[in-house]
Amino acid sequence: MGSWNTLHHFDDKKFYSTIVPDLQSEGHLLRNYFNSEFGKYIVCDNDQNEGRITDIIKFSQFLDDEFKIHETLLSIQTRNKSVNEEYNHFIKKKYKDEDDFYRKNGQIIEDINLILTLIIFSECASFNPHLILGRSIFTGCVSAKPGSVAEEIISDLTNNELGSILYSSHSNCNGFINWVTNEDLQLLWLDKENLNSAGKDADKYFSDFYKFIEIAIENDLGVISGTNMNEGILKLIPSPLSVEIDIKELGLENVINYE
Repeated sequence: MGSWNTLHHFDDKKFYSTIVPDLQSEGHLLRNYFNSEFGKYIVCDNDQNEGRITDIIKFSQFLDDEFKIHETLLSIQTRNKSVNEEYNHFIKKKYKDEDDFYRKNGQIIEDINLILTLIIFSECASFNPHLILGRSIFTGCVSAKPGSVAEEIISDLTNNELGSILYSSHSNCNGFINWVTNEDLQLLWLDKENLNSAGKDADKYFSDFYKFIEIAIENDLGVISGTNMNEGILKLIPSPLSVEIDIKELGLENVINYE
């Protein structure tokens, strides 16, 4: 049936100044959320907590400055064939190393993806209201000029980069797909003439997306996309953001509150 995707307002500045340093050092926030009542529902089989928390902290230290890319996974996925290496051997070795990486780190990656939804929506993002990305609604309604800055940035809303430990078909983790910082949204806005509706039937969705991004920029926020998240739990978390959106007044049909 595919994945159900959503887009949320996100305080990337707080994420990078408060949450990432915690995840890569002492893990005080991580420990509090992992051991919380919500944590028990978000993280499956929530036992052996201290060991799993320690694994997350150690693993996080190998992520890049954006807290997305793992250096070992990136080196595997971007490896080039040597001159005298047979192509079949190169491909077989590359796939084996990638499988071995996920086999070794799969539980840690899953734990990170799950607990991040709880930490981020508690500390620096709003679960409600959010823009529906659906399974293919966004890509079918919003387009950009090929090769433009706008195309590159909107692609990040539904895809992630090589080496990313966020959701992918390989890791099959529910959680976040990617995030776009406020700085990048401002670049998108500067290139908005290259951003357009995919057709007349898509005009309303495009307008709602446009307004959602405009609200983010006005409030010095970025956006973060998620897939198949635990909506029943996450909707209960009070928003840490002060942004108020009157969906009816703005006439937003594709921005919803999950009830």
